[in-house]
Amino acid sequence: MSVKFATEGVEFPDPYDEASCSGKFNRCFKDPVWDLGTGHLAQRLVEHIRDRQPELGINDRDVLCVTIAGLCHDLGHGPFSHVFDNHFIPVAKGKRSDGSQWCHEEGSEMMLDALVKENNIDLSQDCVNFIKDLIRGEPRLSGGEKKFLFQIVANKKNGIDVDKWDYIARDTRAVGETCTLVASRLIHAARVIDDTICYDWKDAQSVYELFYSRYSLHKRVYNHKTAKAIEYMIVDALLAAEPVFHLAEAIDDPQKYLYVTDSIIEDIERRDDPRLAKSKQIIRDLRARRVPKRAEEKCLPIEYKMLWKNLLIPKTIAEMSAQLCKEKQALNRPPLLGGLDTVAEEIDLNENVARDSLQEDVGTALLPAFDVSTNGSRSPTVLGTALEDEPLTEDDVIVDWAVLHYGMKEKDPLENVDFWSKTQPNKKQQTRRDTSGVLRPERFQEVILRCYAKDERRVCQVQEAFRAVLSTLPQP
Repeated sequence: MSVKFATEGVEFPDPYDEASCSGKFNRCFKDPVWDLGTGHLAQRLVEHIRDRQPELGINDRDVLCVTIAGLCHDLGHGPFSHVFDNHFIPVAKGKRSDGSQWCHEEGSEMMLDALVKENNIDLSQDCVNFIKDLIRGEPRLSGGEKKFLFQIVANKKNGIDVDKWDYIARDTRAVGETCTLVASRLIHAARVIDDTICYDWKDAQSVYELFYSRYSLHKRVYNHKTAKAIEYMIVDALLAAEPVFHLAEAIDDPQKYLYVTDSIIEDIERRDDPRLAKSKQIIRDLRARRVPKRAEEKCLPIEYKMLWKNLLIPKTIAEMSAQLCKEKQALNRPPLLGGLDTVAEEIDLNENVARDSLQEDVGTALLPAFDVSTNGSRSPTVLGTALEDEPLTEDDVIVDWAVLHYGMKEKDPLENVDFWSKTQPNKKQQTRRDTSGVLRPERFQEVILRCYAKDERRVCQVQEAFRAVLSTLPQP
C-alpha cells in the first residue's frame, strides 16, 4: 500500500502499513507517523488555494514540494524532541566557531538528502532545495518561488501554519481534552492577497483561539512542573551516557542519527558498561518517580528574566545556602525539621520585609513550601527532613526559566495577521481591538520561574536559599 502525493512518479509508503514500511524508506523516517498530519494539512491547504485562485499559477510541482515539506519537516528531531535539540545538544555539542548552534531543521535537511539519495527518489536538486526552504519558512537555497508558499509549513510572518494546526489538535486530544481548533475552517477561510495568506474576517476569533491554544498547551502541558523536572533528568542521563554513545556526533551523520531515537533509554539500561552507572541510576530514579521537587515558583513579566537570568542561578543559591548554614551554626540554631512554615520562621525579619516588598512589586504570592496532592497522600513533613546542616551544592539545585507567549513573543499575534472580507476580497485588512470583537490581554508574554531540589529531603533548604537570594536582587 502506498500514499501518492500530487503528481505521478513519486510515491511514499503508507506508514500505517507494516509491509510497505519495512524497507529502506521507512528507515529514513525516525517516526513516520509523527509528520503525517502536517503533510496532509499542507497538501489540503495548498490544493485549496490552487483550486480557489487558479490565477496564482500553483502547479503540481508546488503541491508536491509543499506536501513533502510538511511530511519531512521534523525528520531532524532527536530523542524526546525539543529536549534533545534545545537542552542536550547545546551542552554536549556547544556552539560552532561562528557562534551558531545546531537546530533540528538542519537535521531535517540532512535526513531529507539521505532519504532521496538512498531511495533513488526522482526529485531534482531544485525541488530538494525548495523543500528545504519550505521547512525553514524562508527562501535561502531556492529562487523565483511563490512567496506565500513559505507561509504554509513554517510561517515566520505570524506563526499560522499547518505544523501548529497539527500539533495543537494532536496534543490536546492526547491529554484527554476537546480540541476547539478546526483546521478545515481555517483552510477554507484562507486566501492569498499580495503574496500573503489571509483569512476571512469572520474567523478572527478562530485565529485568536489558535494562538491561545498554543499558549495554553505550553503553560499547562509542555511546561508542567513535573514534565520539566523529568526533562532535566533525561538530559542528565543522556549527558552521563555521552562518553559511551556519542549521541552528539550522530547529528552530522544520517546513518547514525537514524537510530538515535527514544529507545536510547532502553539502550542505556541494556548496555553493560561501568561508565553508564550514573546514567542508569538516573533512569532508575525516573522509573521510580524520584524526580526533582519544585521548591518555588513565580510568574513574572519578561523584564525579570533579562535582569535576573545571570544572578539567580544554582551557584548563587548554593553560596547563599553556605552563608545561611554558617549563620545558623553561629547562632547555635537547631536544624530545620520540615514544613514551609518552619522555613519562613527561620528567615531573618529583615529578609521577610524585603520579600514582602518584592511580592508587592511583582504582584504574585510565593507558593507554599511543599506540594500537597489532592488526595492528601503526601504529608508536609515528608519534604525537607534532613541534611539541613550541610550547605547545598550547585548540583542540588535546578533553576528553570520558561518563557510563555502566544507565538510572537511580546507582540499581539493578531497584529501580524491579514484578513479579507466578502465586500473587499482582494484587499488585505488588519484587525482592530475596537472592531474585531476578540477580547485580548494587555500582555502576551510571561515568564515562569521555578526552582527545584533534586533531593526531596532538601526542598525546604533550597527554598530558603532561593528566597534569600531573591531578596537581594535588583528590581526592573
